[in-house]
Amino acid sequence: MVVARGKANSERNGVDFDSDEENGNGGGGGGGGDQEPFDWEKEMRKRVKEIEERRELVKKAEELQNRIFDDNSQEEKEESEEEKKERVRKELEKVAMEQAERRKTAELMFELGQKAYGKGMYGRAIEFLEASLTIIPRSTLFGGEIQIWLAMAYEANNRHADCIALYKQLEMKHPSISIRRQAANLRYILQAPKLKISQEEMVTIPLIGSTYDSYAASWSDKHKDKDQERSWTTSNQLPSSRDFMGDFLVWRPPTGLEKNRAFWFALALWMGLVGVALFLQR
Repeated sequence: MVVARGKANSERNGVDFDSDEENGNGGGGGGGGDQEPFDWEKEMRKRVKEIEERRELVKKAEELQNRIFDDNSQEEKEESEEEKKERVRKELEKVAMEQAERRKTAELMFELGQKAYGKGMYGRAIEFLEASLTIIPRSTLFGGEIQIWLAMAYEANNRHADCIALYKQLEMKHPSISIRRQAANLRYILQAPKLKISQEEMVTIPLIGSTYDSYAASWSDKHKDKDQERSWTTSNQLPSSRDFMGDFLVWRPPTGLEKNRAFWFALALWMGLVGVALFLQR
């Protein structure tokens, strides 16, 4: 637009110069020679410089705006990461509490299974132990212990095949060495060949209750007869009236000597004197 104006002005000035020349004013004289010619190149450079400065200002403004936007986005990003960490922490705490409650339930089921096994309730023991295995992973040490008890409950409940299969599975796949060794030992005991013993090699042991009762009855009857004979002889020998000589002959052990300190002191003194006398005779 500025270039168009410059062209228009130049054309107009050119027309004026031509008209002046035609009027005979001369090339170097007259009023037109006093006016300075307009420097279009300088004006164009000035305008170009202004445009470049304006572009630089726009560029700086854009850079400043981008920097402010980056700072705001960084703050928002940091806040979102902190919120994310807090949310993850709460979720982990919730999961940990749930796992702790589930483990307590599994431990309770395991204890109930052990008690049922000890009382001979093998079916209930199997139910409790299998329920605890739904919570505790089988590959853990606690899971292996539960499976050992479950195999023993299978064997006690006449499920021999299930017992052997579980022992083999533990022996081959469980990560714990102690569980594998225990399962192998128990399986070896169950699958060991049974010894055949003939009737001649068997030892018959009499029942203790029957022999003891017969011995006690014979002993009591024997001493009962002796007491009756003794009382009959003393009653025949002594008169019916109280006889002090008869009372003297029938010896009765004194009572209360264990609490009599004087008796024990005299006995100890007498034994000491006897010991000293024997020592001096040597």
